[in-house]
Amino acid sequence: MTSATRAVIALFLPDASNDYQGLVRDDATRAAARAGLDLVSHSAGNSVMTQIQQLFAWLHGPDADRTRGLVVMPVLQTALDRVVREGARGGVPWAFIQRRPDKLDGLRAEFPEVPLFIVMPDQREIGAIQARQLRALLPLGGNILYVQGQSASSPAQARLAGLTDGLQGSGITVASVLDGNWTSEDAEKVAGDWLLLMLRAGRERFDVVACQSDEMAIGVKKALAMVAEKLQRPAAARILVTGVDGHPEVGRKLVDEGALAATIVVPSTGKPAVELLLKAIATRQMPPAETILHVTSYPDWGGLAARPPDPPLASRE
Repeated sequence: MTSATRAVIALFLPDASNDYQGLVRDDATRAAARAGLDLVSHSAGNSVMTQIQQLFAWLHGPDADRTRGLVVMPVLQTALDRVVREGARGGVPWAFIQRRPDKLDGLRAEFPEVPLFIVMPDQREIGAIQARQLRALLPLGGNILYVQGQSASSPAQARLAGLTDGLQGSGITVASVLDGNWTSEDAEKVAGDWLLLMLRAGRERFDVVACQSDEMAIGVKKALAMVAEKLQRPAAARILVTGVDGHPEVGRKLVDEGALAATIVVPSTGKPAVELLLKAIATRQMPPAETILHVTSYPDWGGLAARPPDPPLASRE
């Protein structure tokens, strides 16, 4: 069977240039290959409309007949019900990753014989682990700046909720929550603007910047370096930054090098999503609506019970 006729799985990502999404793509590709399938990956450039157009084009395109299923990381979880319904009406299985579509339960009830499910990390636990990391870094309390992804996205909301609950009674205050849009560039811009405004006015003092992704943490590190140079405050560049994703060549490497204070290892959803999809097709048994993956702190710090080395409280110079 040639690659032009072999069955295929189509993967739709918000931005495949993102390191974590690249890991998802690579794992999904390997899982499909082990099953003798091709995988075709699409990247939407973080555009909701582009992703919707890509999905409709695939469902009506030349490869529709050889499609075994779709794996989709939604750009926004509120936008896909129409195209999902059209695909499910034609019997196309859907595996969602990372972000749960708002109408997934209704779609599962409407199409009980079509696999429709999600594989995602424990988003709320990510926030809870970040809270424990911050408690370890700031045992006497302090102020933090929090940089989340898209504020309207369910992962950003769940991570913030987990962090907020985890910081209760800690003496740690969230000075501000900024929207970094899951990208290094946007996080650098929004954090840089906020830092310049607040530090010039002397209105905020903070000890750690906690980010909902390692990519945004990289942008924040650049913003801190820029602020340190512009304001002639070199200590600002040493303010601690934490992230999330824990890619072995990105987040974990930056922690090992001392560039980040901590990250959270989020396993790839690509492999389990493809395997669950193919199992559902082979057995005709519907997978559970949700499969939640375990996340862990990096470094572990003895389960976060032990205190890490004293941080440089750069904002209290």
